[in-house]
Amino acid sequence: MTPLLNPITQAELNYNTATRQQEIALSCFGAWKRRFACPSLGLRTKLDTSLIVIVATAVLHNIAVAENDPVDFEVIEQYEDVEEEANQD
Repeated sequence: MTPLLNPITQAELNYNTATRQQEIALSCFGAWKRRFACPSLGLRTKLDTSLIVIVATAVLHNIAVAENDPVDFEVIEQYEDVEEEANQD
């Protein structure tokens, strides 16, 4: 969604606000998925177990953000390479 350049009406202002909020949410989910591979690769577990994994990784991500722990993209790229090789077999 593209924000309006010169919002005038309340509806246009609301649209721009919603767009900004959506971008923030997408950015947060993207950072979380980069930090932990399981949310982006999919969970192949029972629903109850998946919920526990989602909550645990979200809590750990929030702790890492609070401690200013950067995401290590090199490790993620290595993991994705291994995942691709496993899927080819």
